[in-house]
Amino acid sequence: MITIYELRDGTLTAQRGLPRVTDEAVWIDLLNPTREEEDVIERALKIDVPTHEEQKEIEVSSRLYQEDGNFFMTATLVFRGEGTEVKVTPATFILVGKRLLTVRYAEPGAFAMFLGRCNRQELDLTKGSMVLVGLLEAIVDRLADSIERIQVQVENLSKSVFKKQGGVAMRQRRFDLVLQAIGREGEIASKARESCHSLGRLLTYLAYAVNERKDGKLVSLRVRAAVRDINSLTDHATFLSGKIVFLLDATLGMIQIQQNDIIKIFSVAAVVFLPPTLIASIYGMNFHAMPELEWAFGYPVALGMMILFAILPYLYFKHKGWL
Repeated sequence: MITIYELRDGTLTAQRGLPRVTDEAVWIDLLNPTREEEDVIERALKIDVPTHEEQKEIEVSSRLYQEDGNFFMTATLVFRGEGTEVKVTPATFILVGKRLLTVRYAEPGAFAMFLGRCNRQELDLTKGSMVLVGLLEAIVDRLADSIERIQVQVENLSKSVFKKQGGVAMRQRRFDLVLQAIGREGEIASKARESCHSLGRLLTYLAYAVNERKDGKLVSLRVRAAVRDINSLTDHATFLSGKIVFLLDATLGMIQIQQNDIIKIFSVAAVVFLPPTLIASIYGMNFHAMPELEWAFGYPVALGMMILFAILPYLYFKHKGWL
């Protein structure tokens, strides 16, 4: 789908009817474009639009490059898929003269956010570079919201890991849920870090591009501010990733401690019941020549010995602090 935004009375407005690249067109947005739609834009702008396969390439030279005076920049964006699933998608931003061309195969919320607020901000929408800066600022804002949500979830997970309420079974069930949540948040944090690094490289290249294009001091200042923002987000995402790894290690350690406690209980029980079992096995042999078999007090004495030799190891372990 091709959506062309024109500047009318200082407002960015989408064209109606059949899309056409006019002199007033500032932003051309390709969403899930077909080969025919790509051909239309390529003929109008005289550029080669990257395919979806080319967008997925990870080499920097394939994502950030200049061709015939046009600047091609591809970044990985985080967005919410169906339900609450977090996904990543490549998006390409191309500065073609005074116009901005975007190519994407998903609908990150930052695009709708930018359209909702671009006409309320003091932006020089006659320049595609300024439209790109405003769009990237919206993307960074959305990414910051995602990282803040990860931080809240990580703090809640931290409380769950070190909470001592409930019995062994309840804590075991809680740890199972915590492990699943840690894995989920770790994956989201990894995607956020990937997006931060990708946007950081794009913004660094954009700073060079606006300088080459001589887009003005205001554009350069806003790009540098966005670079600082994305660098701080990258550091924060890295910190959260490290904390998630720590919580994973702590949870596994807690599970291991629980398992060791269970094994310790069985070991102590085996030692406690070993002497009574030995006594019972000796007097259960029923040899004819055993003198205690004819003893009137043999049965209560044997029971007393079994109880005594069961209590003594228990008291010893209790004294040593092993229980």
